[in-house]
Amino acid sequence: MEGDEKVSYRLFDPFSTPCYRMFGAQWRRAMAMLANQPLSKRFRHAKFESSAPLFGSTSTRWSTHKADDTTVKFPSLHADIEKALGTVSIIPKPWFNDHSEDDGKVTQEYFTHVMGHFKCQNQNCSKSGWSSKKVGILIRQFSGNGYNALVFKQRCKVCDKLGVLRLDEDSYVERVVYRLKKWAGIHVEKPVFGGKRGEPHKRQFCEACLAGYDCQKASLEE
Repeated sequence: MEGDEKVSYRLFDPFSTPCYRMFGAQWRRAMAMLANQPLSKRFRHAKFESSAPLFGSTSTRWSTHKADDTTVKFPSLHADIEKALGTVSIIPKPWFNDHSEDDGKVTQEYFTHVMGHFKCQNQNCSKSGWSSKKVGILIRQFSGNGYNALVFKQRCKVCDKLGVLRLDEDSYVERVVYRLKKWAGIHVEKPVFGGKRGEPHKRQFCEACLAGYDCQKASLEE
């Protein structure tokens, strides 16, 4: 159009347009809602990666999942599970079941907890993150020796938003391998867990506890 070359996009003022004058109130409400959304909801496929050690562990991993999911799976850690099993012979060989349609076909399950760190998704929240030694995990077995593990998220105690989980992989692998061996009838020594106690577990911010499980009373392996 004639005169287009004179338009400066840096100086463009959307508030002076007829559209804004007609729908200004709706526009302001929409922009306010967007501004209050965490980045993970505005950019659903954003990934968070970190190599920083957690609780002295040398291996941690940020979860990549939808912001409103209360649980998350880590199928990529199955290779670590196989490596940790080593020469132990379990027949059929355990395989990771990542199909949600099989959720009703669970043959047995076990609830325990692992360790992790959570990052608050709310960019306007004063709390950037928190660590937990009682991150709920439900290990499930399926027919044919399939398995998976649902790791439950926690909420920020300041803004109540779901946190992005950075899983302590060592504790995850240890718990899952122990349970697979127990289910296979293999004798295993009960692990001894030490270290400093973390902050008191807040049930009201734990999705596992809210789902009816009890992280406070969960055995560290039986």
